[in-house]
Amino acid sequence: MKNQHRLFGINIDAIRMPEAVSRLRNWIEGDEAADHCRYVVTPNVDHAVQLQENDALVDAYQQAHLVLADGHPIVWASRLLRRPLPERVAGSELVPALFDSFNQDHTSGKLRVFLLGAMPGVGAIAAANMKEQWPNVETVGVYSPPFGFENDPEENNYLLGRITLCRPDVVIIGLGAPKQEIWVSKNYKQINAKTALCVGATIDFLAGEQKRAPEWMQRSGVEWLHRMCSQPKRLVKRYAKDAWVFPQLVIKQMLGGWKPTT
Repeated sequence: MKNQHRLFGINIDAIRMPEAVSRLRNWIEGDEAADHCRYVVTPNVDHAVQLQENDALVDAYQQAHLVLADGHPIVWASRLLRRPLPERVAGSELVPALFDSFNQDHTSGKLRVFLLGAMPGVGAIAAANMKEQWPNVETVGVYSPPFGFENDPEENNYLLGRITLCRPDVVIIGLGAPKQEIWVSKNYKQINAKTALCVGATIDFLAGEQKRAPEWMQRSGVEWLHRMCSQPKRLVKRYAKDAWVFPQLVIKQMLGGWKPTT
């Protein structure tokens, strides 16, 4: 039985990073059989806010095979609500942790990775950096789909076919939320890979196109401030809305607006 807590209408897995990596390795190495790709979503405050008004995103979360708390505010709120999550498991940290586990384990074969998303050319830079840092991780495919591909059946089928030809173990999806979650929820049964990870800007981080916040900002839960200052035109309005709505979601749950499942 899954150890999950229901927060803000989301069933979030209450696990730490090592257990998340172990779960992925079990899927990849075949210890747990499945007849389709299993996908991971990583909710942060903005996802929690979007879920209140986006039915397609709700469906994507309900079908997800692993839901990991990406944001410190989600973890802090879980403790305030007495449904504590053990720690933040950010997608941008989960991917390197998975790569590290294969790089350190010389008894296993290479991890085959497909990079889906980011701007044209960024994936190739990320692949080169990955090869240097993780020799036991092989990038077998890179693709930056055109805008609106998810609504074009021909382009979508081309992408799925490309993934099939590359035979990856893992598809790293960096299309941005909610596009990446909605796309994978509609297509996971046709994705020829063991697992798919919806991890936002991770491909940009791997390529060095975007810089992570200093560690002290990550630890103190203000990484969002670093990102907002890096991309103010795109993020100021979003974070202002999140700062207004998210406390209301916490209060709603505190007052019994959602019924817990555990």
